[in-house]
Amino acid sequence: MILFNIKTKLFLVLVLVSILPIIVVSVSSYRSYTKLVNEQTSLVTSTTIGNSVKSMEEILQNIDRISVTLLQQSSNATAYSTVSDELIKLNGTNDQYEIFMIRSKLKLIFENILLGYNYINGLYLFTPDGKWISYGSSGTDLRLDYIALRDEWYLDTIQRKGDLYIGEVGVKPYIINAKESIGFSRALYDPNNNEFLGVFMLDCSMNIFDGLNRNPAPSLSNLYLANDAGDILYSTDGSKVGTPLSASLVAATQQVGSSAQYKSIQDNMMTVIQKVPGRNWNVIANISMERLYEEYNISQKLLFYVAVSCGVIFLLLSFFLSNLITKPIIELTKMMRKTKSHRFVTIKPQVTRQVDEIGILYHEFNKMMKDIDTHIRESYQNKILMLDSQMKALEAQINSHFLYNTLESINSIAEIEEVESIVVMTKSLGDMFRYSIKTDSELVLVSEELKHVENYMAIQQIRYGDKISFNLHVDPEIQSRRMLKLLLQPLVENAIYHGLENKRGKGSISITGFFQGDRIVFQIRDDGIGMSESQAEELRQLLLQPPEFVAVGQRQKQSIGIKNVHSRIALYYGEAYGLSFDTELNKGTQITIEIPADWEKR
Repeated sequence: MILFNIKTKLFLVLVLVSILPIIVVSVSSYRSYTKLVNEQTSLVTSTTIGNSVKSMEEILQNIDRISVTLLQQSSNATAYSTVSDELIKLNGTNDQYEIFMIRSKLKLIFENILLGYNYINGLYLFTPDGKWISYGSSGTDLRLDYIALRDEWYLDTIQRKGDLYIGEVGVKPYIINAKESIGFSRALYDPNNNEFLGVFMLDCSMNIFDGLNRNPAPSLSNLYLANDAGDILYSTDGSKVGTPLSASLVAATQQVGSSAQYKSIQDNMMTVIQKVPGRNWNVIANISMERLYEEYNISQKLLFYVAVSCGVIFLLLSFFLSNLITKPIIELTKMMRKTKSHRFVTIKPQVTRQVDEIGILYHEFNKMMKDIDTHIRESYQNKILMLDSQMKALEAQINSHFLYNTLESINSIAEIEEVESIVVMTKSLGDMFRYSIKTDSELVLVSEELKHVENYMAIQQIRYGDKISFNLHVDPEIQSRRMLKLLLQPLVENAIYHGLENKRGKGSISITGFFQGDRIVFQIRDDGIGMSESQAEELRQLLLQPPEFVAVGQRQKQSIGIKNVHSRIALYYGEAYGLSFDTELNKGTQITIEIPADWEKR
């Protein structure tokens, strides 16, 4: 945050102060809500499973009671013969008529049982000698060729010595028109001498498990009935009957006591297990917490929307407050940056905030700007006037020196020969005088400055003849720009008198002008005698000296060439612009001038 401005910092602080409590409250509320849903779901599931277990316990008690009291029931309404008596008779006879009569006597007992329990498909009695008596509803009778003596369920029933045996769920192949069912069987003994009389079996439909259909959330969970071995006897969706439980559920069923419940939440699944008392059955409920949360998603979305709405409101408030507080400071900062252009600016006072710190800042800034403006007017106005006088003095130096040299040239030619070239020289000299004394502006077109140089070279070429050639290569677009006058001609004059006049043979001067970024560059090159290293270093040191202000009317006695041009450029355009040179003894010198391209627009 160190690199952020004050508005951003204030905004972030307000956002943190407002948004963070919303996040904490929202997360805490969501967790409390989720915990409450879990607790309520667990409570409802536990209650439902408890009721389902009680229902199954009642059914098993009814079946147990039927099989236990069967032997004591009378075979008809008038005689005292019991089922055990009829079974003893059945074991001791092969007479088909007698067997028929025994079946007829037991029919009333079986019918009463079938009418009392709608989930019983059939009742069957099996004797040790292989005979059987059956009575079923809807044609569910035993196959005529069926012998139960060697079936696994029969042998397991006998081994239990009178305890109830619960068979597996499935379709029994020995029953006609059989459907998926579960069998309950018990070995019957003579109550007088404990003699084995046979096996009684009840074939029950899957309606026996209707008590498990009290599912607390049918779309979210599934109820199972499984034995201790892990085999699923019944499921509410019917998809997993006959398949084994997972290893984790089998391990969980082994931890359940005779009456206690087992609860756990793992992998987004809530599991509740309760054992049917006195049996090896377990009622299991699996509830998907992920789907449960989807069902309650509307509350979650409502909480989310409230949190987001509050967050957006606080974000807007934070932005508004940060902008309200920092806007005057930002305006003051922008206004202070404008002062870098050295313009006098003031800022409108904050009328509504005259007594606070920001109002004081505005008042003190305006007072400071007025003080600075007064100081500038009093301290620098005289120096600006002196600068203007100094520049005019430099021009006067250049003009007077040039006038002296030109007149000397005219006199020399006039003494030697009488030719019309004098006319050309005087006309060019007149144009140069008019250009030099032009006072409407310090700035002239580049084309005018080049014309001034051409007039000067016209005079010099008459003097030197074909000894000096002059070449001009200036970008046409530059000629419409403006520049400080009398910059190029003094340098051309300097090239002639210090570079070419003492050279043997012919020489040349060239002026090249072009754009370089936002600058105009002029290169004045001659192939004269150049300068030695010591002379070049002396000139470089002279150029490094800053321009000096002198009193009005005073002039320094120094060379008027390169140094004066460089001083005028630095005084007018600033120290970023000026003159530089490259020279080599006996090969020539190149002088480079750099000035701004768009100074007239400033």
